[in-house]
Amino acid sequence: MPDQLIVCKSCGFSVDEEKRDGETGGGHLLKQLETLYEQWPRQAELTIETTGCLCICEQPCAIAYVGTGKPTYLFTDLDPTTCAADLLTAAELYLDCDDGMVPCFKLPDALQAHRTARIPPAC
Repeated sequence: MPDQLIVCKSCGFSVDEEKRDGETGGGHLLKQLETLYEQWPRQAELTIETTGCLCICEQPCAIAYVGTGKPTYLFTDLDPTTCAADLLTAAELYLDCDDGMVPCFKLPDALQAHRTARIPPAC
């Protein structure tokens, strides 16, 4: 099973702005990711999925990386208008680590302060 990048489609653009032109921040981010993903060479290794809510509404916009035998990473307070390319770069780092342990300093600069949690893999 490929690893996953899960996008919270309910997330707003920010705490103060849920929708812009009728679209949630998560919905906007998903569109940005899907556009880049069409040309991304590692599609077989990572799928982009959505969830109704990641329950971190006080820190929108949120995504998670999930992989079998790897920790789950939660990123929050993302700018859905600018972070899509950086999220795919971070996904490559996640894919390249067999154990999924990506040091924060290796992440794109714009994402480093947005890594909110590293949840150990299920045993």
